[in-house]
Amino acid sequence: MIRFSELVNLVFLTGAAVVLLQIIFRNNNAILWLDARLLLGCMMAMVLRLFVLADSPVSNNVPIFRVYPEICWFLRDTLFYWEGMPVSIMMLLQLLWAAGAVVSGGYRIHGYFATQRRIRCYRRLRNPEFAKTVKRINGELGRKAKFRLVVSKELSTPCIFGVFRPYIGIPEIELAPKEIYLVMKHEMLHFYRGDMIVKILCEALKAVYWWNPFVYMLSDLVAGMQEINVDFRIVRGLPEMGQLEYVDCLVKVARNRERRKHENRWEISFRKESPSEVNKRIRLMLKNQEISGRKTTASFLLSAGILCMIVVGPNILTFEPYAIHEEHVDGSVGGKGGGIYYLDNKDGTYDIYVEGQYYETTIEVFDKNVPVYDTLEEVISSD
Repeated sequence: MIRFSELVNLVFLTGAAVVLLQIIFRNNNAILWLDARLLLGCMMAMVLRLFVLADSPVSNNVPIFRVYPEICWFLRDTLFYWEGMPVSIMMLLQLLWAAGAVVSGGYRIHGYFATQRRIRCYRRLRNPEFAKTVKRINGELGRKAKFRLVVSKELSTPCIFGVFRPYIGIPEIELAPKEIYLVMKHEMLHFYRGDMIVKILCEALKAVYWWNPFVYMLSDLVAGMQEINVDFRIVRGLPEMGQLEYVDCLVKVARNRERRKHENRWEISFRKESPSEVNKRIRLMLKNQEISGRKTTASFLLSAGILCMIVVGPNILTFEPYAIHEEHVDGSVGGKGGGIYYLDNKDGTYDIYVEGQYYETTIEVFDKNVPVYDTLEEVISSD
């Protein structure tokens, strides 16, 4: 299980990276200058890193002497005993986290299966133009997945749902053959790019970190970048007139959404955003050009920097609270003979002291010949 200090580091560094990505995402020129595919890959690396709730095997601990140690001591101090077991604020917070994760996870699982039951009840779409279009797009992409096409007045936008048995839902809206092609290709690309799996991962992450607003921001950024990547993939294969037709299709679907407000978290829709966000998408598509080497290099460097913040950073740099109370510092830390010893923190970690001075905190005793003490009084009595 991850230690408190590493969890704080992970949340802090991830939050800083999310804020940076949020700033980039708000700037159309920044998105166009960088490589949207690498940015999405970087976001996914952040999502996967947050699932690893374990101590890093390698770390370089930096002791903090002010404020942070007092907070940690306050959280770890015993509040009361329950059946002989000491209970601290830290333990209560861990229980609250676990209980919240169970409730949040249960709520999201219920929502998934409720969506599945509802979409299965929609009536089959019998229009042969849609089936012919699916076959055509599968041929273009070299794929052969079978999609169940349904239609319902409950839907406000075209959407896709499902991982193994994908459904494509179409609202009751008149679409021309060219619009059918664009809508179906958009949804099918979402499926073939694994965007539904990514959505499930993001929802699972929000269930685990239900208390962390940066995780919700990261999930929204991932969803936005998925849409941008699908848009760029479609318009790159279209002539100029085809790109304008795609824009017109976006606007048409957005207008239909304004009349029907029903949305669902588990459906990946053709367009869910507000008019201002639709406008942002359109501007990006119209300005988009082929990714140059300069764009790819810049995006790679930025992605590498963010990955260092959230993957490498917590692994090699951990800010630790100084391990002893101030009143124990003078005359009680070092043994007369100096040397090296461990001090058991009773939470699965050990403080290493060298020549009487704190060196770092570790999760295991590397050298069995080095003495391990339970308290500072044992250190004094051993001298």
